Amino acid sequence: MFLLPKGSPLFENLAVSKLKLPDVLSKLSNGSFTGYASFIFQTSTAILVFETGKLVSVLVEAQTGKRQSGFEALSSLAELMIASGSGALNVYKLSKDLTMCIHALLEGDILYKAQDLKLIDINALLRKVKDDHMNGCLRIYTDEHSAMIFYKDGNPLGFFHDGSSDIETSSTESQKIAGLPGAKIDLFSTQSADELMGMNLLEVTNVQKIWDTCVALHKSEIDKSNLERQERDSKVMALKLAGLEEQVKIIVAEYVGKVGRGIVDKEISDNGGNSCLIDAVRSEKFMKGVERAAKLLVSGTNIKLMMEKLTSAISNATSEA
Repeated sequence: MFLLPKGSPLFENLAVSKLKLPDVLSKLSNGSFTGYASFIFQTSTAILVFETGKLVSVLVEAQTGKRQSGFEALSSLAELMIASGSGALNVYKLSKDLTMCIHALLEGDILYKAQDLKLIDINALLRKVKDDHMNGCLRIYTDEHSAMIFYKDGNPLGFFHDGSSDIETSSTESQKIAGLPGAKIDLFSTQSADELMGMNLLEVTNVQKIWDTCVALHKSEIDKSNLERQERDSKVMALKLAGLEEQVKIIVAEYVGKVGRGIVDKEISDNGGNSCLIDAVRSEKFMKGVERAAKLLVSGTNIKLMMEKLTSAISNATSEA
């Protein structure tokens, strides 16, 4: 997923689960922040670029490579913040020039993606950048480190690497990352900074409404999931109670004959349905009622054996419920 070099840190590793998107954007906007904020989730990364408090670019990229920008990206970011339950926010200050380069990068087109540096003729690639007078960015990275080289009209404009807050002229860090095992490159073509729209997305997007809609939708999905689970649990419990009821009828009928099933039906009805069998108070009343009725039909020894079996069956069922 998209990994930018770290600039001058304003915040790092803030738990996203404790944040609200409107509050984050409002704080950065009101503070006239210039730089970028990155939201890192398990399956997606979101990059928001600010220039003097204006939100000029938003990109959300999934692990699958799917990219979203603008309003769509803000909506996806809100959903990720609400639903993921995890994630980290990092905010890095940059110079205005470097911020505009990042803005141009996010609005640009991908020419090469995740190419293994060892398999690329890098010199031929750089000649093409120069010969085509390309405005663009070459990103060199591993899973943990990233550096960028910006080009204007085919000529190197400068470098951006971890710890930078402005465009630099030294290529040392880029060369170090290029030499690391598993290093890859991306190549992007970009518009010039002069061609980029200066629109503030916060002025044309109701972030609070996006957030509230996502919160409501998430709650609705949770409520639906809970209801479905409750319905499943109710069906399972109904089957268990029906089975226990039949087991109780078989036991009573074994000792008092066919009339025993009628005795069980009556006592279950008098005690509010077969759920009484697994309710401590109602189960006791049920047992006394069955015992009282059975004493009119069979001897005390059989009644004792019957009650022991009933107690065991109900106890086992209650422990499994």
